[in-house]
Amino acid sequence: MRRSYRGLIHTAYESVAFAQAEPFTETVTTGQYEISGLAKTGADERERGNKRAAPLRIDASRSDWTEIETLWLVGDLRDDDLENPFIDEIIVSDIGAGTDGRKFNGGSYTVELT
Repeated sequence: MRRSYRGLIHTAYESVAFAQAEPFTETVTTGQYEISGLAKTGADERERGNKRAAPLRIDASRSDWTEIETLWLVGDLRDDDLENPFIDEIIVSDIGAGTDGRKFNGGSYTVELT
């Protein structure tokens, strides 16, 4: 490749590397979620989504996605930023706050939109 084209090619790649985020679809904001992994609700802490325990099922249709979608649209939604608003706005909206809250203490989870 000719050296004179490297800068042009680099600029072109940078221009297309960032795609503007689209607003969440209705499927995302009103869908049914299944969470597998270590989940704690009150004193009940167990691995969900295996042979012994069904995944934690969440109906997101009554949820407030504003905070999560705002971060998504500006390109600043990271895993660490998602957990607390997802618990507070999506999970709690469906199954309530509980007496001792909800925690996800494991190292990895599977979240499936069904």
